[in-house]
Amino acid sequence: MAFPNNPSPGDTYTDEYGTIWVYAGSVNGWYRQTVIPGNETTYTTGGGGSTAAGAAGEIQYTDGTNLAASADLSWDDTAKLLDVGGDITLDDGGTYTTTVQTITPTANRTISFPDATGTVALVAGSNGQVAYNNAGAQAGGNLSYDSTAGTFGYGSGRGTVTQGTNKSTGVSLNAPCGAITMNGAALAADTTVSFTLTNTSIAATDLLVLNHVSGGTAGAYVLNAQAAAGSASINVCNITAGSLSEAIVIGFAIIKG
Repeated sequence: MAFPNNPSPGDTYTDEYGTIWVYAGSVNGWYRQTVIPGNETTYTTGGGGSTAAGAAGEIQYTDGTNLAASADLSWDDTAKLLDVGGDITLDDGGTYTTTVQTITPTANRTISFPDATGTVALVAGSNGQVAYNNAGAQAGGNLSYDSTAGTFGYGSGRGTVTQGTNKSTGVSLNAPCGAITMNGAALAADTTVSFTLTNTSIAATDLLVLNHVSGGTAGAYVLNAQAAAGSASINVCNITAGSLSEAIVIGFAIIKG
């Protein structure tokens, strides 16, 4: 079989057996285009030979039955499933539209949407999870930004705990933020009491933001904390001139340092 002389990329040639050949340029030469009516179209490369399943650059299409188990790119029209064996690059001039994108990380990945709209979120349970939605509040995710409300904080994982015997009794709450309801025992005037918050989310370099959010006398207390690995010492001072027996509620949030 003799191919035409001086072909240009994209030229086609039909041989005596009805096989269509397409010229891919001086490097890749001619490749065979096989058309199976009513089923699938398969392109193979390499001077008349066929490319083995899973070889670089392989593209397969099937309308219901897999052509091979290890194709780089295959489309199943029955299941409406596109399977990709490697990374995906979207050209700036293209358009990608979908209702939900789900990415299951098996290694470190960078996801970039230059003109993003909608929601980008890592799957639940992944370390360092970030959820962002520029159209409204994003449900789920340990960290979220709502550009509509202009708020930033923890999207989930808030916890609560109530202190036991007295105001120096330690509490345990493994959460990045939450509320601690203190015991209602008396705290004398101008006196500080300390208790330990055990929390696996806390590292020694972290900061704890504390607020007296409810219960008791507003403005009557000063709060501070010192972080350690897996815990923090929380100090509560009654700055009034009299004893107070109040079960105040302390709201806290951890800032990683």
